[in-house]
Amino acid sequence: MTQTDTSNAIAIGLMFTASALLCGPVAAEEVSALDSALDNAKAPPAAYIEAASKPLEKPKRQLRPSKAADDYRDRIEEMEAEYGAYGAGIDEQLIGLGNALQRMGSHEEAIAQFRRAMLINRVNEGLYSLNQVPMIERMIESQIALNQWEDANDNQEYLFWLHAKNYGEKDPRMLPIINTLSNWHLQAYIDEKGTTLFEHLINATNLYALAVDIISQNFGANDLRLVEALRGLKATNYYLATYNGEPQEAVVINTSFGGGDLSPDRRAKLDHYRMNSFSSGKTAITKIMDVYQKNPASPPAASAKAKVELGDWYMMFNKWHSARETYGEAYQALWDNGATNREIEEIFGRPAALPALPFLEEDREALANSYVTVSYDVTAFGKARNIRIISARPEDKVSIRSRVRNVLQKAKFRPRFENGEPVETTGIVQKFVFE
Repeated sequence: MTQTDTSNAIAIGLMFTASALLCGPVAAEEVSALDSALDNAKAPPAAYIEAASKPLEKPKRQLRPSKAADDYRDRIEEMEAEYGAYGAGIDEQLIGLGNALQRMGSHEEAIAQFRRAMLINRVNEGLYSLNQVPMIERMIESQIALNQWEDANDNQEYLFWLHAKNYGEKDPRMLPIINTLSNWHLQAYIDEKGTTLFEHLINATNLYALAVDIISQNFGANDLRLVEALRGLKATNYYLATYNGEPQEAVVINTSFGGGDLSPDRRAKLDHYRMNSFSSGKTAITKIMDVYQKNPASPPAASAKAKVELGDWYMMFNKWHSARETYGEAYQALWDNGATNREIEEIFGRPAALPALPFLEEDREALANSYVTVSYDVTAFGKARNIRIISARPEDKVSIRSRVRNVLQKAKFRPRFENGEPVETTGIVQKFVFE
């Protein structure tokens, strides 16, 4: 569903493009090499070791002919005859073959070829070789295409482990993989990929916190790179605060997470994170303000804009008086710090749903080419009133109209401001378009 909205702005920046990087198990032939190469080091994730014990089945031949794939197969056979099954350079040909198979949509066979390339790379370059990362990343693409979520989570964790073995967990070179994995966990929660979704939130929270620690220790407490990780913490703590339990029919992605029933220890763990979610999110936003204020390279009025986020945070947690006071301070700070009239108008010139009006969960096909146009007012306290359905298509789709009305009744808004004071806004028109 897209929203054509004259009133709505996404206010607290919970916008994440979670790249779901998923990959599959490795071959049984490498198990002995794994055991000898670990050398008493910390082992990779248990689920990955379990996957490694599975035999590597010979992939079925692709039915559709592909000259590129056949050329790679011929070259691989030649190299195997000359250098043996684990000859250096064969892995590169296998990557080419896997890429060709991906383009054909033959993802199962592509995964098998990438797995074999990983095995050969490890034999020649060692268990911890980072040259296997591109092979895993290409497997990820095929895993996404096949919706193989269970292996996905395990192997995403394996990528983290592999980089940590090379760099150390708190090395700044870990930041890209931490960002990838934290975004994956957050997106997995949003997309409900798991039976214990709160584990995704906790993992994402810990990873964003790790990123904050690494950046602070290596680049300083006011480095602008902190902002992205801190906004990640803000997002996970918002979702922790609004967590309402697991879905009734969740899709299992990781059996290591256990079943849907929480043990006392797991329940206590969740309760601890949820109990601290408001204060943790507030701390993250306050730190964003501090970073912007103390870093001379910050964008103009960035700290004042971050203060608006703090006001939004109070509003979402029903702390109206704190929100009102913070909005007033932010409004004045925007003027004092050189924000343009247009920037201030974009923030305070119209009501903004917090964090954004949620999508309606219903069959996409049934909603195709449907819309609901609604009129409503937003009070100075950020509540929708006088909700009226103007038009809808199809006209007999009563459930969509009712759910749009319910969404607006429950929504929280940053109210419109005039001269630093919140005011009521009447006659807002919003169109929900379903595609």
